[in-house]
Amino acid sequence: MLKPTLDQTELGQIEKESQNTSDALMTVFTRWRDKQPPGTDIRALLAGELERSGLGSLSGKLLAGSLVLKQTGAPVIRPGSPTQSLSPDLIKRCADDFKFKYRTTFCKIRDDPLDPDSIVPLKDMYTNLVLKEEYRKNCKRELEYSDLFKLEVNGEFPKRIMVQGEAGAGKTTFCSKIAWDWINDSLALQKFVWVLVVPFREAKQYTIGEIAKSYLSKDNPATASQITEYIRSNPTKVFIAFDGLDEFKGKVVQEGEAGSKSECHQPKPADQTKARSEYKKNKNKRQKLMQPKSSSATSQPRVTSAEASRSSSERGDIALTDILRSDELATCPVLVTSRPWKVTEIRDNDILRNLYTFIHVEGFSKNSVEGYIHKYFPEDVAKADQLIQLTKDNDIISENMAQYPIYIAMLCLMWRKVSDVKLEKLKSFQTFSQIFDEMFEFLKVHYAQKEITDLDSQDFQAFRCRIEKFMEPVAKVAFIGLQEKTLIFKEEDFEQCSDSIETACRVGVLSKEKKLSSIHDKSSPFLQSTFFFPHKLFQEYMAAVHLASLYELDHNEFNRLIEQVVLPRSGEFRHLLYFTVSRDKTIAHHVMKCMVQGDIQNSWDVDLLVDVSFESQDLDTAALARGGMSYLEIHPSVTAHTIAGFIFTGLGVHRDAIDQWVDGHFGPIISRDVAEIICSVPSLKDVTLDVASFHSDFFEVLAKEGNKSKVQTFWLDDVWCPTSASSHYLIDALCSMPNLTDLILHGKEFEEELYSALNAKASTLQDSFPQISNGNFRFNRVPQADFDSFLQSLNDLRREDTSDLSEEEDSISDSDEEDDL
Repeated sequence: MLKPTLDQTELGQIEKESQNTSDALMTVFTRWRDKQPPGTDIRALLAGELERSGLGSLSGKLLAGSLVLKQTGAPVIRPGSPTQSLSPDLIKRCADDFKFKYRTTFCKIRDDPLDPDSIVPLKDMYTNLVLKEEYRKNCKRELEYSDLFKLEVNGEFPKRIMVQGEAGAGKTTFCSKIAWDWINDSLALQKFVWVLVVPFREAKQYTIGEIAKSYLSKDNPATASQITEYIRSNPTKVFIAFDGLDEFKGKVVQEGEAGSKSECHQPKPADQTKARSEYKKNKNKRQKLMQPKSSSATSQPRVTSAEASRSSSERGDIALTDILRSDELATCPVLVTSRPWKVTEIRDNDILRNLYTFIHVEGFSKNSVEGYIHKYFPEDVAKADQLIQLTKDNDIISENMAQYPIYIAMLCLMWRKVSDVKLEKLKSFQTFSQIFDEMFEFLKVHYAQKEITDLDSQDFQAFRCRIEKFMEPVAKVAFIGLQEKTLIFKEEDFEQCSDSIETACRVGVLSKEKKLSSIHDKSSPFLQSTFFFPHKLFQEYMAAVHLASLYELDHNEFNRLIEQVVLPRSGEFRHLLYFTVSRDKTIAHHVMKCMVQGDIQNSWDVDLLVDVSFESQDLDTAALARGGMSYLEIHPSVTAHTIAGFIFTGLGVHRDAIDQWVDGHFGPIISRDVAEIICSVPSLKDVTLDVASFHSDFFEVLAKEGNKSKVQTFWLDDVWCPTSASSHYLIDALCSMPNLTDLILHGKEFEEELYSALNAKASTLQDSFPQISNGNFRFNRVPQADFDSFLQSLNDLRREDTSDLSEEEDSISDSDEEDDL
């Protein structure tokens, strides 16, 4: 019956690979179905083949209840026939199948992030996340989850929403929450007949119809073509949520495409890029002053999968890239989650940037942290309160980690199970790497204890070493997977290391799941085992274990990978770098040397230097990074982790550095430390302070130590001076900087008082700004002949700003009136 499309060799191979007759038959029919032309009604065609083979009774059963009419003597539907529309009953049946899929898979949270069996309903553990919507220049405003589906752009719900968040910020759980609310008929989602949640890690090679079809029950007759036809015909009735754009192999923007930047390096993280580029774009005078900086792009691995790039016209279905680009389903509401570095691909394209509304998921608020911990310890309030107190007492945990659900979940797990000695160690955590080191040590000891109870015995230590040996193939696969954007693995990916797979699953490093194979995968049985890490961060940690091991085992290969693979994609591999340098101080020093010798083009490159330095916790590495600190930029999107990195790299101190760092407002300790960095780091040439609010101590230290600074360009934009004395200290500092050749001032917050202070001191400042007398000084990019011309330029700009302020206020007033309407 199937000979026209499956030859005897292929049938023999299926029989050899299959574990039973049922599996083999299912594989045969799956392969046969895949080889039929687009638009074929598979059920009708198969019924015709059964009839011709003398199996009329089976043919009748196959057609019973279908909408297809049987025709005598020939297959019911010929290839190329139009797709039959779904009936209302079948549309509802598909919705019910989608809801069953979400209820049994997506809408569950692990009580233990490493134990696949520790599943609890989403409603029992879900804790609200902090959402912020971008609006007006570089501003963000808080957005309640309940208001997400009330968003309007020009009077209607946005058709493309980009939700960006750092690793572990809760993006996947956010998508699960949307699915859960649809299942439970949430008022905000009742208008959608279907909600399709698509994890990119599982759907790199599919089109939207095929993905949705894979969610249906086996006895649901709806075809991928029918599903696609329904979505095309009813785009506003379907909501699509794509999770993990950074895990997608395909490219949303093709190289050389009009409207996109031609780039050769990794982009800045999207939030920082947006904050700077939008602010510049909306200030005409600032746009004139800025010299163009070279841009950078994501260096992607070559996509070899035809499925990732095949257009929908070739298949009759809709490719995921076409949806992301709005080439298909332009009026269908689509939400996409991603780590920030990947969002740049959208932002850097003029067309796509205007299509998307950008939202930030920033993890837990301080109140949400307490709520989550109490949910984790429902029967032990005292233990919950102790952990909450830790998150408050340890500034690094409070500012760097507590907002990320993945880290709080790990802390909860260890807090519940480890000894009092270990609990004291948890209190001293400084970096992301330290918490992962402790977590993996905890997992190994926890597993080994099940086999050998005497923790001090040689047998116990030998068993731990054996575990580490078993983990080596797993670490290698993790690294290869990161390079290829693979996060779900098959058994053969582990080179037949069955002991390693088994041990990794028992330890909790890997999870195992039985899944139906793709209809495009000809080499696999219908039902196969797949393996994945509990979170991408865990794969990145294991990948770092492998990469670090090559430093001794194959030093040339280590160098090649660092210089040709990791650093060119440093935005994508940021956490891989963190975990790698934390493994060994010698490795950290070597990696930092490679980074410093590279092309440091912008402040993002410097941010990465100090972030990696901080994760290394090595002062020699920090000293190397300090030599590469030619930029310092403090802006609203800078993270607490980066601030800690600046302090550690600039001064070699790190305890209690992140005091009172809330929404860009800096306490006295960090304010003094930043001022010290500006004045003491010899390699620092370019400083930008953008919408930064420092303690008055910052300005006092800057005035006292400014004459030691090597800074040449100082950009001050909307910097808040807390006192009148602060303004005078700032003037004293700027006047005394011996190498200052470019001073750029903008912003309404501080300029009035700053200009007044300059004029008041004019008679005593004639010998200030040393580079003016050398004929080498520019104010807002305009050369200044002497101090008097400088003062005149200040007054001219002051009048311009007053005029601009009036026009901007009128514009905002008009805009607000339109919003009200």
